Amino acid sequence: MIPEKEITPQHIFGVKDKIQKESTTWLRGHQKSSGLLTECLFTKIKYTDKITKTAMLGQPQVMFKGDVGVGKTDLIQSMAMALEAICSRISFTPDMMPYDILGGQVLVENTKGERRVQFKPGPIFAHLVLADEANRGQPKTKSALLEAMEERSISPKSEYIDDDERVVGTLPLFPLSGNHNDIASPRFFMVMLTQNIFGEEEGTYPDPMAQRDRVTLTIPIERPSLEEEKQIRAANFVGKSIKKVSTLEEVLACADWIFKNIKNSPQSDDYLTRLLRNTVSDPKVTDSHSKLGQYLTEYIAKGASPRTNLHLEAVARTRAFFDGSMVVTPEHIKAVAGSVVVHRLILKPGKEFTTTPEEVFEEILQMTEMPKWK
Repeated sequence: MIPEKEITPQHIFGVKDKIQKESTTWLRGHQKSSGLLTECLFTKIKYTDKITKTAMLGQPQVMFKGDVGVGKTDLIQSMAMALEAICSRISFTPDMMPYDILGGQVLVENTKGERRVQFKPGPIFAHLVLADEANRGQPKTKSALLEAMEERSISPKSEYIDDDERVVGTLPLFPLSGNHNDIASPRFFMVMLTQNIFGEEEGTYPDPMAQRDRVTLTIPIERPSLEEEKQIRAANFVGKSIKKVSTLEEVLACADWIFKNIKNSPQSDDYLTRLLRNTVSDPKVTDSHSKLGQYLTEYIAKGASPRTNLHLEAVARTRAFFDGSMVVTPEHIKAVAGSVVVHRLILKPGKEFTTTPEEVFEEILQMTEMPKWK
């Protein structure tokens, strides 16, 4: 790992700029989305590790919102190459089974000539995982992905892992060493999901609440501008490559520095929690007789869970740093709240025809008083 004394704010800004610039060298119209995705690399979220039984820090999980053919896959693969990270793509289909993602048992012959059942890792064993058109996956398969996203590990059914017949319990996702049973190595594991935007199309399934709650934030990828779209056709990208400009070890060291040194203010803590509670229509949480309570009762079927506190805090901390602040303020919370909260909101039946979750959350923001920051 990079020595902590070598990490400075200027160093972190330089690393981020190098990664973002190199990963978009041959792409057009991705400046905003690539900036948000690059910030995610430096974001750390608390979770409980199933292997060590201790609290650990992991990467956020991301949902891309955008049409087909706008370069989502190219952006992720370019970023992986700029970091020399292991990247995999899982194209979901309705007939896909859990072992297609996690891996499964294969019969192998060891050096002694004995046949053994061995675990063969699936595509989930990577640093950056693109779950393409995730809403095409059946619930049984999706549950395997969601477990991996939440616990950063999987429990294979195979009894043997290698020639030494070491019994497999739980495997971490995903060690920097690239060895799938290396428990001691630092880990980097980020899942980026895309969706088939035609939800009515045969072969798609509605997103379960477990997925909405595990996805840290949504990143929109918009169609390039007119001039950018002309450049896509005019430029010659054949034979071009992406250079390695940093490493996951360096990114993790920078992310650790941000987590340790950027502090929350009492005002931001108060505002964050009140804002999330103000998305819940339960009268035990929000006064149903207030203006806000009546609005929530009319529009919100399901709001943000308590788990969202950890996700919003983590994203706001990273945003505060890249805004040049050592303290998270209410303004930082407000700036990133939409990307973290909106995809978690479920509207009352029928309301989706008259409004959108974005518009509803904007109303909630207006009705939630933001503490003054001096």
